[in-house]
Amino acid sequence: MSESADAADAPAPGGAVGRITAFVRARPVVVAVVALTIAGLLARFAFLGFRVAHWDEARVAHWVDYTRETGHFTYRYIIHGPFIQHAGRVLFDLLGTNDFATRVPVAIVGGLLPLTALLYRDHLDDIETVVLAAFFSANPVLLYYSRFMRSDLLVATFMFATFGFLLRLQASRKPRYLYAAIVTLALGVASKENAILYVLTWLGASALLLDATMFRPRNYRSGFGFAASKVAAARERVAALNRPTVARYVGHTIALAVVFVGLFVLFFAPRGAGLDGLTYPPTDPSSNVGLWDAVGDPTKLPELVGHTLTYAVPEYVSWGGGVQELTVGDYLTRIGGMARGMALKAAPLVGFAIVGFLRERYAVTESRPLVLFMFYAGGASMVGYPLALSIDTGWAWGMTHVLVPLAIPAAVGLGMVSHWGLDAVRSRDRVDASLAVMVVGLVGLVVVSTALTTAYAPNNRAEDNPIVQYAQPGDNLRPALEQLQTIAAEHNGTDVLIYDGSTDDGGYLRDDPESADFNFRPVCTEWGNTLPLNWYLVAYDAESDCVNDTGTLFERTGGEDPVPVVITRDADSTLSDDALAEDYRDLTYRLRTHGSEATFWIHEDWQSD
Repeated sequence: MSESADAADAPAPGGAVGRITAFVRARPVVVAVVALTIAGLLARFAFLGFRVAHWDEARVAHWVDYTRETGHFTYRYIIHGPFIQHAGRVLFDLLGTNDFATRVPVAIVGGLLPLTALLYRDHLDDIETVVLAAFFSANPVLLYYSRFMRSDLLVATFMFATFGFLLRLQASRKPRYLYAAIVTLALGVASKENAILYVLTWLGASALLLDATMFRPRNYRSGFGFAASKVAAARERVAALNRPTVARYVGHTIALAVVFVGLFVLFFAPRGAGLDGLTYPPTDPSSNVGLWDAVGDPTKLPELVGHTLTYAVPEYVSWGGGVQELTVGDYLTRIGGMARGMALKAAPLVGFAIVGFLRERYAVTESRPLVLFMFYAGGASMVGYPLALSIDTGWAWGMTHVLVPLAIPAAVGLGMVSHWGLDAVRSRDRVDASLAVMVVGLVGLVVVSTALTTAYAPNNRAEDNPIVQYAQPGDNLRPALEQLQTIAAEHNGTDVLIYDGSTDDGGYLRDDPESADFNFRPVCTEWGNTLPLNWYLVAYDAESDCVNDTGTLFERTGGEDPVPVVITRDADSTLSDDALAEDYRDLTYRLRTHGSEATFWIHEDWQSD
């Protein structure tokens, strides 16, 4: 073929390939961050519905499906922020009631966390920005809890984005970044109550930075001189304001308040009968106006806003009141568990965060405040979150709030090694270049291999994985659940019979179903002991009933139409191990890490091959 023919077949410089090539060359950092974000999203969606629901996932998923079915919703801090509930309800309509759909909101938001690295480019160099995105994309703890229906990754992502937008506002003075910050702040507040702790952490880290600046002020005779100059500069700016500028500021303030309050009401406003619709038995709608009432009649909007704020705000701030009295021993156990989890599953990030902090604090002429700020914020979270937990093992997901801010000094630490390697390549120093490649390659290998074994293990149990919280089922219930789903779809009548003849506190049944406070189905069960089974019974639309005496049990498991599935508790001594063995096959699983064995008895007529 002639050279002229080759030239004719080559893409034109102005074609699609040429434009893509030009974009990559002009914005390599953006392309790298987007590529890492896509990789992170793929990692989060792979086998997303495989793991059996954790106790907490099942509890929230139940109420999501309840709102979808009944239209009743009200915010309760014990269920945490409403963002994931409203997002999940929409996804249930689109994808069905299943574990995959419950985790999609967290997978999307957690997967987009690497994109927030671009908001910090004014304070990080190109390599550090890409490394930050890489840590967010592949860190094992962040990956695991991005595949978990819990709001910690949501609030961490939204609040980290909020701070990034504020930095962009400071650098550009463009109001759009302030509006973006207000939106992400509202989403963070709607995700979980510890959004308040982020603001407190920021204030505390700022105080440490201010103290360091006043202790060793640059270009000022003393710390008081530095403070006085800043106060004087602020007074001058205020004095220089003219009426149009003041009017613009006032306008933006009002608009920002409207945006925040509007989003708050959108997420927190009751639906249907509100709290009355969640109680057992559900009652008729209360006199309080709901969201859709105000949509249908805008004159009710002021009443809706007033009711939402007066109910939701006190409920929101009462979250901290759920923390029980804490002993020194309890605190040390919590912080020790968190430290062990991060040491085993996030060592590269934590190690390089320390390196980055030491480098920025002691090895450079001018420290970057952001790097120090985020290290202080991560350290404060490490110390403070074990104090704020309402359960001892909550440190497992509390690690996310430590690792997200520490990722910035970690990016600086690993970025330092990357710069060392690039300088060695430019100077043709093969030894240093090889060492740098080995360090970066080893870190990448450790992070990726740990992430894969952490997030995708078939039986992700607390005894095998230090970041798995106690209430994750210790066995894979899928075989029994799949049979239950088939039975619920094909059988007419009672599909599942839950039996427990004991009277101890760990039992499956309520002494009096009518004493139930909320309509958590089936109401005859002690939901705290039977989760996550309740979620699957509801998701599969299985008709369920409870019995507490063996006579009724044998009556309903015999005859011409025996109940297809019986669920019993192994610790219940009122039923022998082989009581149903003649007609049923038993499958036993742990509903928690240990000491919570439940047996599924599947009738021989419904057993799959």
